[in-house]
Amino acid sequence: MQLLAKQFFFEAFMKDVYITRTSSYLPNAPVGNSDIESVIGRLKKQPERVKQFVLANNGIQTRYYAIDPKTGRKTHSNAQLASESVTALLRDAGLKLEQIEGLACGTSSADQLIPSHANMVAGELGMPPAEIVSTAGVCASGMSAFKYAYMDVALGHARNFIVTGSECASAFMEVKQYEPLIDALHADPDAVPMVAFEKEFLRWMLSDGAGAVLLEPAPRVGAVNFKVESVALRSWAGSLPVCMYAGMNKSKDGDLTFWFDEDDRSQIPQKGYLLLQQDARVLEAHMVDVAVQGLTYLIEEQGFDVDRVDWFLPHLSSMYFKDVLMEQFEANGVKLPEKKWFTNLADKGNTGSASIFIMLDELARSGRLQNGETVFCAVPESARFTMAGMLLTVC
Repeated sequence: MQLLAKQFFFEAFMKDVYITRTSSYLPNAPVGNSDIESVIGRLKKQPERVKQFVLANNGIQTRYYAIDPKTGRKTHSNAQLASESVTALLRDAGLKLEQIEGLACGTSSADQLIPSHANMVAGELGMPPAEIVSTAGVCASGMSAFKYAYMDVALGHARNFIVTGSECASAFMEVKQYEPLIDALHADPDAVPMVAFEKEFLRWMLSDGAGAVLLEPAPRVGAVNFKVESVALRSWAGSLPVCMYAGMNKSKDGDLTFWFDEDDRSQIPQKGYLLLQQDARVLEAHMVDVAVQGLTYLIEEQGFDVDRVDWFLPHLSSMYFKDVLMEQFEANGVKLPEKKWFTNLADKGNTGSASIFIMLDELARSGRLQNGETVFCAVPESARFTMAGMLLTVC
């Protein structure tokens, strides 16, 4: 009954919404596994076993960093990465910036605390007055921004909206971010003089990039369009512990301490508060279950037949999860055979909130899509466990 009521509301009051253009931007040249430390730096006095373990399991062969490998200097801020993807989008669509009515930006690595990320992207673009919104989170923040923009266009509040997902994760990973912690550990005779696994893990997992999509109430002639059939998000934050975090530290017992509670602010970098961290034990315990439950929920909530999906675009943090997910999907009656999967994790890297838009852009430009095919995008997030998804039809 609830699903029927929702369908009636959409049919009666909501406009159709289409993704009419896609774009992506990846900074500088691709960086192979053997060259990572020549760009983001090598941790002194730190064994390489975490690096070797993570790279052996995540399946990433190349990624991109907003850092000049020759000088070590930053080449782009997060806002600039997003701005580049929007500029490419407008160029491909033949639109001027003043024609855009809305901008929604998702990220987990904003360059500043205040103003919001979308404000800074609008500033980089020199955007005329428009509706803007920023969504926080991690990998699903891009999808949160997408849903806001989708609802605005569907309700007729805007004739178009641009959505971005962007990450400048290298800002967390440069060796200078780790040096205060490493120096403090080696100066303390009671400390284990190694960076903890959870503080180093994501250094070998994440990279930089941005993606953007244009939403409009009608398809554009002469381009691949995607009709948005449904979009939904669900979070398990109320029942599951923190898994991925920055700005706080987490003890083995799960107790949290926050950077602003430190009386001596010099301890903030020395204790690693500002590093991007991952509790791998919590990730292993819950991520697959959340992905399976979330996928099942999205299918049931949106009322579509998964057997009719032609393309499955999963945001994967690591190829380590691929076979496990396929097995668990099958065990739960969700048939998504490998031939339907499309991912560019191996050569584009894990770009967090940007990854789903970077994937969709590559697929849209591949020449492989046929009219009427369905594309299902799924974005699991480990921060405190969220699942986001959208169903699209090629037209």
